[in-house]
Amino acid sequence: MSIQAQVPPALAALHNFLMDHDPHDIEEYLAGDDTDFDPIPGQRHDFGGLADGAVTRIEKARATVLRDHIAERMWEDYQTILMARENL
Repeated sequence: MSIQAQVPPALAALHNFLMDHDPHDIEEYLAGDDTDFDPIPGQRHDFGGLADGAVTRIEKARATVLRDHIAERMWEDYQTILMARENL
């Protein structure tokens, strides 16, 4: 447990070090031809960027719907697993 407690500060220190020495590295990485990394090919992504302002109502509503959809699918999968275990 003592080692696990040191992981977040170490990652923060690594992040700060990388940002001090090459803050534009993320842009070069995302500009590459590696399509395996792209979760939605052909669409614009803002990985590593900060928002320009507050979240809009539309964005919040879309995120809420997506979150609820994911949670529902996870619950259904969990129920399927429980039923399969009962039938063993």
